Amino acid sequence: MKALRISDYGAPLHIDEVPVPKPGPGQVLVENHFTTFNGVDPGRGQGYLRQVFELKFPWTPGGDVAGCVAAVGEGVTDFNVGDEVFGYTREAGAYAEFVVLPATAIAHRPASISRETAAAVALVGQTATQALALTKAKPGQTLLILGAAGGVGSLAVQLAKEAGTRVIATARHTQAAALQQLGADQIIDLAQQRLEDFPKVDAVLNLIGGDTIIPSYALVKKGGVAVTSNRPPLAEEAARLGIQAAFVETNVSTEGLNAFAKLIAEGKIKPQIASIQTLWSPETLWAEHHNEKLGKVVFAIR
Repeated sequence: MKALRISDYGAPLHIDEVPVPKPGPGQVLVENHFTTFNGVDPGRGQGYLRQVFELKFPWTPGGDVAGCVAAVGEGVTDFNVGDEVFGYTREAGAYAEFVVLPATAIAHRPASISRETAAAVALVGQTATQALALTKAKPGQTLLILGAAGGVGSLAVQLAKEAGTRVIATARHTQAAALQQLGADQIIDLAQQRLEDFPKVDAVLNLIGGDTIIPSYALVKKGGVAVTSNRPPLAEEAARLGIQAAFVETNVSTEGLNAFAKLIAEGKIKPQIASIQTLWSPETLWAEHHNEKLGKVVFAIR
């Protein structure tokens, strides 16, 4: 089978011909048809997170999977060869024609949901759901979502509105109309307004990170919650401000995938796909993706 791999930290992606893996106990082999771009993978490949995610080379990136079951390992009873499934592998390896992953991290794909859509929500749907739960935002309260135009953010906006929360979203002005259609009550362009000038809110979901963390903490009312998705919480700063701080460590499960697929099938959530590209263009795969559209970049494998 074909797989995209890197041979060392900082090395370029290249296409290799490798053996098809075999599923072990509790695992499923999936013939993969679609995966997605995850912004953390280039950083992992450069070694920025090696103290947390040390890689074994050659390494195949990618986590989201959508395709059909090719084989099942010992003890797997909920899936059969030929089943249409989607899911996520924390160990990476999805930039390949076949992927082994735990049976507990995949779900059957409803016929009403396309493979590309299923790939686009496998991880980010669970991240958005679990991050919103951590914000503890209640109906009628105001939630600020920093970085609302991405895969997680565009889903979080919809989930929050479905729960009755008022949403302030940050995004480029060119994405404002699309976010309003998803339900955002107010859209602010950080290029035109400083975080320090924002109104106080009940909770913050920060999907940007970096130097926006501390300023975003300061926007939360006392007793409120600030949630980050790409770095651990700053406990001392949160305590000083009288707020709670949390970090979402996404857990992808069959139950969670089924619940999110049900929301899509019922029309309550509309996943956003920014573009569909081929996986087999390693020279451009990890290039900067500056998308005017909302949502995930999806890669077609077959």
